[in-house]
Amino acid sequence: MVGFEGATPLAVRHVGPVTPAGSGDDAVVAGVLTDLNTYWSATLPTAFGHEFAPLTGGYVSIDSSADAGRSWCITSPSQIAGNAYYCPTGDAIVYDSAGLVPVLLGHYGAAGLTASFAHEFGHAIQARIGPTAAQRTADPTKYPSLLIEAQGDCFAGAFLAEAVAGRTAHVRLPEPSMVRAVAPLLDFADPVTVRVDDPTAHGLALDRLTAVLDGYRSGAAACHALTRGALHPTLGRAGLTDTPRPHRFASTAAALAAGRPAMLALAARLPAAAGSAAAATPSAADLAAAAPYGQFAAAAALALSIGRATKGTAVGAACFAGAWTASVFGHAADGALGSWGGDADEALNMLRARPDATIGELAGFADGFARGLAACR
Repeated sequence: MVGFEGATPLAVRHVGPVTPAGSGDDAVVAGVLTDLNTYWSATLPTAFGHEFAPLTGGYVSIDSSADAGRSWCITSPSQIAGNAYYCPTGDAIVYDSAGLVPVLLGHYGAAGLTASFAHEFGHAIQARIGPTAAQRTADPTKYPSLLIEAQGDCFAGAFLAEAVAGRTAHVRLPEPSMVRAVAPLLDFADPVTVRVDDPTAHGLALDRLTAVLDGYRSGAAACHALTRGALHPTLGRAGLTDTPRPHRFASTAAALAAGRPAMLALAARLPAAAGSAAAATPSAADLAAAAPYGQFAAAAALALSIGRATKGTAVGAACFAGAWTASVFGHAADGALGSWGGDADEALNMLRARPDATIGELAGFADGFARGLAACR
């Protein structure tokens, strides 16, 4: 939830017809931007030894449905439709007040809007401490788009941690809202057909979650320290096909049967179990959450249930599911579980689609995927 507690929000310049400043959606955006300014005004000097210089071009709200209007980096409103971006030439954040803000608030609430704007603000921070646009142009190999966007996601995570801790004046973000906060970043991940060196690459959903968690858990300094070599993206991973495989087996039951042996072998490596892994079956709720995504998601629901039996905690179960996903992802025969580039995201999407999903579970999955069973508590 976003509200005000007496502070004066930053001004937003409007291009085209929008809600009057200070009310409705505009008030939410202004509150988020105000808190971002406050956070970075304090963080840049302490973490990086830089004073924060306010954006010279400010914040520009454009109605993409308007007939005319121009702003930094665009010449017509339609060019911003459904989007927001940081424009380095104008040092400004420009966003669609008609096609983006209402959609973010309607689908994800103020939490999702906060994360989205925090990501764009992260690019403004890069313009101040690097990698700058000039650095990226001079050495695109060192500073690929995937790194630039990972840093933006990471900076967003650092700000979200500040909000969850209650240190923001306008943004109110209790930890249970974090799954909703990160949702737009994960929903707007790349398709598996995007090349890892694509000049617009952002990463798959698991890549983006990993970057957000880096900032959420380790702070802004960890984001700036990210390098290309530190990224281990699922996007472009070797041994995978980019052809969608939603129905590799004759039935969901067949998909579960195909996945169970490797899951049980993985569970057997654990020193103790909180229940019987062999008898574990996915819950109806988890299978329902998996249904929109595919058979790998359904198999991940089984891994989650085995994780519950062997680890005894929700976070441990999610970690086990992540470890199993990593054990087959890119290591499977064509057509088998783990052979499609979108399989890891299928598992993650199943996990976060559950009504009671927590950010701890999403983090557990990411940790299990990155470090295997050793990460699972």
